[in-house]
Amino acid sequence: MSLIDSPHQIHLAENPARGRPGLFLDRDGTLIEDPGYVSDPGDVRPIPGVAAAINRFRAAGFAVVVVTNQSGIGRGLYGWRDYEAVAIRVATLYSGEGVEFDAVLACGHSPDTDPPCDWRKPAPGMIREAAALLALDLSRSLLVGDKLSDLQAAEAAGVPRAVHVISGQGGASRPDVKRWRTPMAVDLLDDLSVLSP
Repeated sequence: MSLIDSPHQIHLAENPARGRPGLFLDRDGTLIEDPGYVSDPGDVRPIPGVAAAINRFRAAGFAVVVVTNQSGIGRGLYGWRDYEAVAIRVATLYSGEGVEFDAVLACGHSPDTDPPCDWRKPAPGMIREAAALLALDLSRSLLVGDKLSDLQAAEAAGVPRAVHVISGQGGASRPDVKRWRTPMAVDLLDDLSVLSP
């Protein structure tokens, strides 16, 4: 099922997992390489080993949810049709490795939207919306992302654990993550491939 409320989009799997902890994943730089504003399906490159890691979490009883800022839409660099084509390519490539995403949520607002959007990370709106739709247990969930804003969204949503990866733009944001003070447990990894429940 796909629900569109521009500039937001929600896609739910046909039979999504419900009532579980969630593995929340940023998309660009966490699931796929991030050359900047990915709008062409031909540019989609999954990060090696990530599918196996996701499947470990699925086997451990986690729902898998993608939460992605897509400011290129708000900036006028591409549209929802372009986003959809890329999203389908990501889902197809990961499906080939046995991965199904229970939900994919996207925010198309730009960072200068006034007032700020409560979905755009570092705001927690996408995480909270997915948790409500799938009755997820946020107290046992975690989030993986390559930017400080990903981790801040998890903290604001009440997620107790986050993982920062240096794939994508994570190398540039790692110093900010190290300086950031939070009560959350934060793991620092090279990429998602080495993560286990």
